[in-house]
This record gives sequence, C-alpha cells and structure tokens, in this order.
Amino acid sequence: MQRITISPTQRVDDTLQLTHEQIHYLQRVLRLRPGDVFIAQDGQGQQWQGQLTDTLGCAQILSTLVPSLKPMTVELVAALPKTGFDDVVRQATELGVTDIQPLLSKRTLLKPSAQKLRRWQRIAQEASEQCERGYVPRLMPPLQFVDWVKSKPGPTGNYFCVARVNAPGLLPCVQSLLSDSPQQSIRVVIGPEGGWTSEEIAVAIAQGYQETSLGSGILRATTASLTALAIISSVREQLI
Repeated sequence: MQRITISPTQRVDDTLQLTHEQIHYLQRVLRLRPGDVFIAQDGQGQQWQGQLTDTLGCAQILSTLVPSLKPMTVELVAALPKTGFDDVVRQATELGVTDIQPLLSKRTLLKPSAQKLRRWQRIAQEASEQCERGYVPRLMPPLQFVDWVKSKPGPTGNYFCVARVNAPGLLPCVQSLLSDSPQQSIRVVIGPEGGWTSEEIAVAIAQGYQETSLGSGILRATTASLTALAIISSVREQLI
C-alpha cells in the first residue's frame, strides 16, 4: 500500500487535509481515485490507513495502525562529497539511519545551499515511505568539521573511519559493542574524497573517537558511508 508523510497540522480529528504535492502524487502519479486507500505516516512511527474522498484534498482516516518500533540511534556523520550525496541520504534511510549530519572538512568541495538541504530532507522522507521505515531521519544543516567534533566528544559507540591506517575493523568493533549493549547508540564518521587530513584525525582522536577501518580497499566517500551503515545494520539484525 502506498505511503505519504504528513505533518501534525494536516490531521483534524479523523480527516486529513492533503497538500497540493500529495494530491498530485496520489491522484496523478499513483492514479488513486475516491474510495482508494493508502497509508499516512508522521515520520515518527505513527501510521494511519486513509481513504480518498470525493472532496478534493481531503481523506478520511479509517483506522490507526500499529506504530513502527522506534529504531536504535544510528547517526551518520559524513564529509560532503562533490557529487552523490543524494544517493547517500536515500540509501542511508533504507539502511535505518536515524540522523544524518553533513560536514565541511578541509578537503570538502561542495558548499550546499539551503535549497539543497531541503532536497535531502525530501529524499529522506520519500525513501522512508518507499522502504516502509516509518521514521524519517533527522537531517542536520552542514557544519565545519572542527566545530562539530569539538561539540560532540566521543564516548562509547563513536567510530571515526580512516583509510591507509592500521586500525581495528568497524565490524568487530560494532559486534563487540552491541553484544554487550544491544541498545547502544552508534555514531559513524566518514571522511571526504581524498580522506581526512592528519590534523583532522588528531582532533577526532583527542575528542575520544575510535579510529576504525572499513577494510584494506580504498572506497569512494559515498561507498564508505553505505558500507559502514550496512555493517552496523547487519550486526543489529543478527542480535534481534
């Protein structure tokens, strides 16, 4: 069943007031007609079965569905690549990430606009609907790496992925962490194209982040983000 994400203000008692974009998607793209049903979600776990009515822009709530389980916190912190971050946001959402923090590092080339940030949030919302996650990740405004890392000291569960360094693998680190504490939140930090500078690595370590490796190969920045999240998702699934 097709899904849309609604804001709290769109629900009035047992009625949904649809936006122009939602009307276009349901009626023009999906070809739904009055009487057809769909699922509305609020992006925070609540879901309802809705039915289009004869009144344009109006849907009736038929029932409240079982809420989606709140996922364990998995935060992706990624230095922005020159291209491809749209795909990172989409696929990270599919893999169950709960928070996405873009960073601007010394080797970052992309300087995103507010419009780009809104686009990423929309992509995350659409991916949540398509893969039936029920929760839409929070997407934060980009921050300078040094400012961010100094405001987010790294206790347990914070991994700083590096290449060309003899560091423990992310997989055994996550396995050890979650076997002892399955509910532990995880933050994984991915570098830019060209990698982190030695100064940036030193700052992260000084803030308590654990250096980890994604393997002996050199991955593209976009591939590294998804590889790290796939590792975390796989370990969590095995412990459920």
